[in-house]
Amino acid sequence: MRSSWARRSPGMGIFYRIVLFVSWLFAKVLYRHRVYGTDRYYVGGAILAANHTSFLDPPLISISWPEEVHFLARQTLFDVPVLGTAISALNTHPVRGGAGDAALFKYVIKLLKEKKKVILFPEGTRSDGEEMGPIKPGLSLLIEKADAAIIPAYIHGAYAIWNRKKKFPKLWGKTACVFGSPIFWHQFGHLPRKEAHEALTNALAHAISALRSWYLAGAKGSPP
Repeated sequence: MRSSWARRSPGMGIFYRIVLFVSWLFAKVLYRHRVYGTDRYYVGGAILAANHTSFLDPPLISISWPEEVHFLARQTLFDVPVLGTAISALNTHPVRGGAGDAALFKYVIKLLKEKKKVILFPEGTRSDGEEMGPIKPGLSLLIEKADAAIIPAYIHGAYAIWNRKKKFPKLWGKTACVFGSPIFWHQFGHLPRKEAHEALTNALAHAISALRSWYLAGAKGSPP
């Protein structure tokens, strides 16, 4: 599939657009980056939920999804001169507390209700290998409260290029980002609330695993 760069929203800030284009160019030249599943584009607010193995994961998702995305990052990064200003201009929002912080929870809901896309990694941290770890609780509650969607995604190749054991990334490799069909709260709303949250979380884990299997099997046809 051709890059989604050409379909970017015209309302982007100039700095965001420049950084995005440079990142896309690097990924295409160095890593032969491919994107699959953007025909599943969803207009409303949504969480882009992917496996997380590398520092490269956020930029790879951002250059792959055909509109602006929003990130969360720890507060200490915003205290660094120049860096703090730069990442703020790239739609990055500070995390002052932990994942269970009430203010952070409300802020993500606000972004989703404004029909924005927010990148969140359901494992909560980078994994130590290619296999995806357990999904942390909380994503399904965000979807319920914001009446938004979860868009499952699988990122391939980033672990081999820059995993948590490497100080610097390799300057070669092959990466891909595969998007699946949106998952909605109403698909599980008929269940008792606790069971609905568990079912949605399981559906997300299954969807990301299925995207990985589809890609590793040759990426033929449309992603599941």
